[in-house]
Amino acid sequence: MSPERRINPERENSSEKRIPERKNTSKKRIISENGITSEVSTTKSLITVKDLLERIIEKKCSAVSNWINSLDVDIEKTVIVGAYLTGIGLSMMLKKITDVTVVDIHPHLGNLVEMDIKFASEISVIKDADLVIDTTGLGGLTPDTARNIHGKIFLVEDPTSDGSDEMIKGKNNTPDRLKRATTPHKGVLKTQGLNSKTSGTMTLTHEIIRKSLEDALKKPGVLYGVTGMEFYEGILFKEKNVHKFLDLTKKPALIISTLEPFSCDDIIQGYLDELDSWVEDVS
Repeated sequence: MSPERRINPERENSSEKRIPERKNTSKKRIISENGITSEVSTTKSLITVKDLLERIIEKKCSAVSNWINSLDVDIEKTVIVGAYLTGIGLSMMLKKITDVTVVDIHPHLGNLVEMDIKFASEISVIKDADLVIDTTGLGGLTPDTARNIHGKIFLVEDPTSDGSDEMIKGKNNTPDRLKRATTPHKGVLKTQGLNSKTSGTMTLTHEIIRKSLEDALKKPGVLYGVTGMEFYEGILFKEKNVHKFLDLTKKPALIISTLEPFSCDDIIQGYLDELDSWVEDVS
């Protein structure tokens, strides 16, 4: 995706500073080819891992944009803490209405950020931001650091979801982060619907693909199936190979060996439709 340049004059008119709605670009068709014999077909999803990541992020972005637009607050400077997946999607959306800086302690993740978006490794930039969005999840931004947030809006992505166990819930310090900030507007981004362990975009992607594979295997005539999943965090945070990470996400989400071809995308889309994101105002 080529970066869109900021048009500063648009920011002078507050009526033009609402975040535009995203269009649904979903596609549907069956991709099938001969398998080992003419009796067997290999059916692939048109939806790639990358597509699925983006569609989950779009749901989160839509929830955030609806909430921010409802506040009717002028935002000149935005800082997004966390460059892993959701943070990148939010930066691409918000750059249309505000100057955006993405902050992450991992410098190589700057390669995920578009050219017209600032990247920094110093958390101190949150002090001067009108809007701060924390996407760091478990073990991320500390409550003490959140004391430095004095702008207009502070939004935290809740890392827990409807399938989180008690140990995961016990590590969630989202309320403490919000209490330390002194912004007049505070919100919590929540994502639920799949009974997943966390609300992380990669966790949700794994969950949708895993459930979709289970459903596909139950269909008559299915011999076996595989997913396009990898341990992406190891590639991105251990190998620190951003390009390899991006290339591997281009794989089909599902590949099925079957006697009767069917749409893998319909199964995947069904679980994606169950996912719901919203912002809970806790001001």
